[in-house]
Amino acid sequence: MPDLIDILESFNRKERFFLVGEALGNPDFVLSSGFREKLAKAICLDEVPAGAFAWMDYHLDWLHASLVLSRNIQEEVFDFPNTGDAIKGTQEDIDLLVAFRQGDQYHLILVEAKAYTGWSNDQLKSKANRLREIFGDNGEDYGGVKPHFCLMGPKSTNIKTEAFPEWMMPGGELLWIDLKLPNGRRQVNRCDKVGDSYQRFRITGG
Repeated sequence: MPDLIDILESFNRKERFFLVGEALGNPDFVLSSGFREKLAKAICLDEVPAGAFAWMDYHLDWLHASLVLSRNIQEEVFDFPNTGDAIKGTQEDIDLLVAFRQGDQYHLILVEAKAYTGWSNDQLKSKANRLREIFGDNGEDYGGVKPHFCLMGPKSTNIKTEAFPEWMMPGGELLWIDLKLPNGRRQVNRCDKVGDSYQRFRITGG
């Protein structure tokens, strides 16, 4: 059976991944020990190993296709039915995907992050529906693969979770990871009336 992590890696085509890795001297996106500890604590595992793989802005289409290929003979061209309309042909992605193998089980940690903008219920609902189509309601549609979902950033009590499958909310709660953010960041807003041209803008913060 093809290795799931090798397949996930083969789909990674994000320019930003290679640019950031090259710029920071970390082309393999090796996770720091501190971040791996945060992940392990969030999903209640003893550890996230040092050899865990990580990808940024990973398309959900790629994720679904990787899981399908891991259950089939890997060929150069492979056609498969789009059951449940799980493949959308869009850019919808997960901010960070971490994967590692532990015994006979693959762990996939999906991290969705926000910094200074608020959480969007429409965006989270769309991703929750996609992830249910991929993994099922209990996260067990692919035997030997255990998905985890974490939100990283400022906590919010206004997130609507009715659309979330059970596995995204173990114990009925969303999993959160703190994201350290510096203060004093500025922003630009238009201050013309709706319909006016961008004649004036306002800078705030700092």
